[in-house]
Amino acid sequence: WLPRKTRKASDQQGAPTLSSRGAMAEQGRHGDLDMPEVEYQGAEAIEADELDAQFTQGECVEVDFDEDDAPPSDDDGDDGEMKEEGTLEEDEVYGEDSGIDDAQARVEHTDSVLSVAFCPTDRRVLLTGSQDDSAVLWGIEEQSGGGLRCVERRRLTGHTDSVTQVAFSNDGKYAATGSYDGSVKIWAPDTGDLIHTLDGPSKEVEWIMWHPKGHAILAGSADTMAWMWWAPTGKLMQIFAGHAQSVTCGSWGLGGKLIVTGSEDRSVIVWNPRGGTPQQTIREVHESAIVSMCAHPEAPLVVTGSEDSTAKVIQIETGKVVANLPGHDQSVEACAFNNPGASGMSLLATASMDGKIIVWDGKTFDLRCQMQDHVEQGGIVRFKWLPAPNFGCWLCSCATDGSVRIFDALAGRCVHMLRGHTDTVVDVDLVLGDGGQLAVASASEDNSCRIFTVTLSATAAAAPAAAASTQAVAAGSFA
Repeated sequence: WLPRKTRKASDQQGAPTLSSRGAMAEQGRHGDLDMPEVEYQGAEAIEADELDAQFTQGECVEVDFDEDDAPPSDDDGDDGEMKEEGTLEEDEVYGEDSGIDDAQARVEHTDSVLSVAFCPTDRRVLLTGSQDDSAVLWGIEEQSGGGLRCVERRRLTGHTDSVTQVAFSNDGKYAATGSYDGSVKIWAPDTGDLIHTLDGPSKEVEWIMWHPKGHAILAGSADTMAWMWWAPTGKLMQIFAGHAQSVTCGSWGLGGKLIVTGSEDRSVIVWNPRGGTPQQTIREVHESAIVSMCAHPEAPLVVTGSEDSTAKVIQIETGKVVANLPGHDQSVEACAFNNPGASGMSLLATASMDGKIIVWDGKTFDLRCQMQDHVEQGGIVRFKWLPAPNFGCWLCSCATDGSVRIFDALAGRCVHMLRGHTDTVVDVDLVLGDGGQLAVASASEDNSCRIFTVTLSATAAAAPAAAASTQAVAAGSFA
């Protein structure tokens, strides 16, 4: 299971390999070429139709079986209840307390919730994206009798396939949704009005990322290219063409001065945002597809995670791999540097489908600790570091075991587990309020998004031994 591969069944039925958007993309790369629009079913679909015709219209051959050729009987002599081999009961996966729900509020879609984001300037505003082709802006309100409730402010419709990505600009002025229909849409968070539809990619949009200080938005697509638009006008600023396969991950390097992309083709390309030209092309960085990436907030470094179970640190000015980070047994689905603040410790974490979070020194890349609370429970899909200064060494993870966990990375321990989901949690976002009050939103394949609130003790952050005192708080102080 990989979250980035969540597809509808209809996506597998011979989609056109070149659509009108694909022709636009080619014109953007090569100028005003007179290119015909070609639409056809892929070879797989044609072969499937031919096979179907052969089975339904062709002649049948009757085959006789001797008794010795008969298939073995299903009767194994056991009259008891049969259990499918290789399956686990729910309690074996989620534990005996699987019915506990720690959430203060929840919202529902009609299909899996694939992405979630808090507005960075108002944590009472939440955005979710779903496999039901819609995104929804929610308002989080306090109830008079205690607790929270989520009120639908606006349903953002217009996408024709799963909304896999949602994100607010850094100043909260714009919201963006990315979809497997190949488009990115820009919305006004206060009204929910559509501002622009950013067309260009001819295949699925795999990820979107706002510039850390502005309103440029970057997206990677399965069409082998990355795309950059200026959100206020909807203008296409640049197309980055150079990969041979899907652009699965990307980041803004050097605080937004460079763009770095990773691909299923195992390569990393460092781009000049203005010229759209590659400054470094590092090929065969990994033995398998690159699926995750993060950039150091200041230094010219990026970290890549791969399906080959390794992570690597690359100096993007020289194109050299400066550190190899082993220790995982499965795909490294997430990596990120922490938010240390002016006087904090720089840390890097990598998380894998093996259930492990490995914490590294952010300067020397020496191993510091491993956190294995998800191991043998489920693989880790995402994680996010908490903000500085008091909790810059804490992170929040979500996993296929249906849980959300908060870790103190300095102490190497889980300080809180947030329960309630009944299926894989594919995305998580968080915001820290006054007094150490943490709000966590989680998106799950159980068709829900849940809101958790936790009070984090500043003394626990200073003294890891006291971290277990973290307690869920009443919802009354959420705002």
